[in-house]
Amino acid sequence: MLSPTESWSWYHCTERNQLVLDINAELAFPVPFAANLLQLPASTQAFTMQDAEHYWQLLETLAETALTSEQQLYFTLTALAALKFMRSQGHKSWYFADIANTKAVQSMQLAELVGQQLVQVVVLQTDGDCAECMLLNSTTNLAGKALVAGSVVRVLNSRLRPLAHQSLRKSA
Repeated sequence: MLSPTESWSWYHCTERNQLVLDINAELAFPVPFAANLLQLPASTQAFTMQDAEHYWQLLETLAETALTSEQQLYFTLTALAALKFMRSQGHKSWYFADIANTKAVQSMQLAELVGQQLVQVVVLQTDGDCAECMLLNSTTNLAGKALVAGSVVRVLNSRLRPLAHQSLRKSA
């Protein structure tokens, strides 16, 4: 698994109009979000201590899932970009069932949304009654719209059900 270093940096590739995490001379991670969804940096930005802290928190959270190590790394790097650069989004709550959740969700926690099927998410951040979440599997929501894994949605907390880690453990 990759370990963040002081040489990691974020930059906007103007040629492809894409945000990129430069990891080392041989490895760069092109962020899968469209440029218009992001607040792109005007110049190269260092990978900060907060980025590194989020990196380890996300990896630890995703380690409790049945995702492969490659998928865990992909979702971790994608989530880092969303946390740092994604523009504010409108609510997508009406696409998911109200599940009368009584437990508060926390940042970097696993949860699920109910669309036409259950979809696992990692909560990226919360503010009051809402949370921004990244989908960990593709789904079709209640309105019949297909959403791909790695998408970020903002929903009311009443749409989220925190997951018990035991239900996500990898099978032996």
